[in-house]
Amino acid sequence: MSDARGLIATTASVAPSPGLTSAQVAERVAAGEADELTHVTSRPLLEIIKANVLTRFNAVLGALFALAMLTGRWLAGLLGLALVVNAGFGIAQEWSAKRKLDSLAVLNAPSPVIAPV
Repeated sequence: MSDARGLIATTASVAPSPGLTSAQVAERVAAGEADELTHVTSRPLLEIIKANVLTRFNAVLGALFALAMLTGRWLAGLLGLALVVNAGFGIAQEWSAKRKLDSLAVLNAPSPVIAPV
């Protein structure tokens, strides 16, 4: 048999591998050689909050807010409101993105394939 380019197609028969026996599997699991699926698609909520609250920008706003409160200028204390709003928007956006990515990760989840014996 040849294809359009004049090459000869050959077929090779390959015997399927029988796989591991139950004893071999138990031995490898006991030795800690088992496969584990630890596929993390996004950060947990606590990490998202820390990443959005503990920023340089919020540190500057917090320091200015503290100075404004020490001097008694309460109107300048609106910097504290800017700090809270900035962190709130960042957390809300990242949480929304996390939920969407987690729902999409389900579509691309690995599925096990079991070879027949």
